[in-house]
Formats: sequence, structure tokens, C-alpha cells
Amino acid sequence: MNFKEWVIELFKDERGAISIKPVVAFVGAMFLCITMMLNSFSHADFAPSPELVNAVMIITGIGMGADTLDKFSGGKKKETEG
Repeated sequence: MNFKEWVIELFKDERGAISIKPVVAFVGAMFLCITMMLNSFSHADFAPSPELVNAVMIITGIGMGADTLDKFSGGKKKETEG
């Protein structure tokens, strides 16, 4: 398994299809990291509003939490069927 296949596997759900929840969580986390890094090198005049940063953080947290719940709930269904 190469790096590209590993990254694609991270975004798949228990059925093997690419799920939107981890993609949204990853994009939100990257947005927050890049925003924080750019703000450390710029003046306070260019900082985004705290409400915007908090909204992205909440959306990212919900995406990560929903994906985690799907991973755990999908494993229990497979065990009871088998």
C-alpha cells in the first residue's frame, strides 16, 4: 500500500465508499492550521473574526465526532451479523 492509497483509505467509511464527514473534518482542520500559522506572521488587522474561527472549529469537531461514531457503530453491526 503506497501513501496515496493510505490517504484515500482514511476517508472511506465502513462500506468502502468515500464519506464526506472525514473530508470536511480534514479540510476544516487544514483551514484552521493554515489560518493560525498565517496569523502568527501577520498584523492583527488581517486576523479573521473570532466567530468565523469558532464556526470552522465547531464544524470540524462535529465532522470528526460523527466519523468516529460511524466507525464504532459500523463494527458492532458486522460482529452481530457474523
